[in-house]
Amino acid sequence: MIFIKKIIPKKKKERRIRMLDFIAIGGATRDIFFSYDDLKKRRDKESISGQYLMIPYGEKIVSQNTYYAYGGGAVNSSIGIARLGGRVAAICSIGKEGTGSLIHQKLKNEGVVTSMVQRDTKRHTGLSIFILGKDNEHSGFLERGANDHLRIKKISYLKRSRWLYITSLTGDSEKLLPEVFDYAKRNGLKIAFNPGSRQIKSDFSELGEYIQKTDILLLNMDEAEAVLRLKSKNNHRNKRSLLAEIESLGATISVVTDAENGSHAVFQGNVYSQPALKTEVIDTTGAGDSFGSTFSFFISKGHSIPSALRLAAINSASVVSKMGAQDGLMSYNQIKRSKWC
Repeated sequence: MIFIKKIIPKKKKERRIRMLDFIAIGGATRDIFFSYDDLKKRRDKESISGQYLMIPYGEKIVSQNTYYAYGGGAVNSSIGIARLGGRVAAICSIGKEGTGSLIHQKLKNEGVVTSMVQRDTKRHTGLSIFILGKDNEHSGFLERGANDHLRIKKISYLKRSRWLYITSLTGDSEKLLPEVFDYAKRNGLKIAFNPGSRQIKSDFSELGEYIQKTDILLLNMDEAEAVLRLKSKNNHRNKRSLLAEIESLGATISVVTDAENGSHAVFQGNVYSQPALKTEVIDTTGAGDSFGSTFSFFISKGHSIPSALRLAAINSASVVSKMGAQDGLMSYNQIKRSKWC
């Protein structure tokens, strides 16, 4: 008699996907910095900052120092959150060329999940060339490249995270905003939103809808004033009235940073302020990304608003004391051991 052993196929184990703390959505760039102390500035109300940088026309300007780095809102904020100990993914668009590969490897080396990083076969990775004056403030020439064509192929991927950190979206990428905001609200995801210049210069009715769905709104003082001018065409010289009107836009927590004047957060009618920390400012690139991502991460972990403001100020002070947007980003332990803590 022949016995035939029945082979029962083993059930495949379902792959368990760890929940993310954040998904950062935005830009990715190669950053090049040229330092030149002799450039002059001119005041002009037409500029958002109120000043223009004056560059001699038709001359070759030799940089006194050159520095190469990586940047972009999604890259800066995701690396910042990863260094703080968060599990974070980046959604950004980079080219297929070597520069894109370097950014992709940089994210992986920092512990950022890269499965949703988009490789664009038709366009180059975004490029930013910054000119630094003697006060270490910067003006930049930007080529958006692949950043203008970011897509999210599977919107359901966003459910892998508790929070979304949305930074500036440019070109056709801006079309993602209504889809992402609607999906997040339908699925109970929280949003930290740092609108870019494109959003701030758009129609306020559209921007206002996004802000109403935002849990943490992140603006610097120039951006806050620009948003309110977009809404009401009025200037706000009184800081408290400006903060009150920013809160009235509907975000749960509204944060406004004001360079050497510190930062402010408004929640349920209460204003919380954090003085700027003393440090030697080398380069302000990435200061907003480091502050916003640090504040948002610690709020997501249950810290109070004053605590999150303080920790964000420390990380931001570290960033501006070094060149580029990422060299100064610290871990939580480094923040606790820092001279400011």
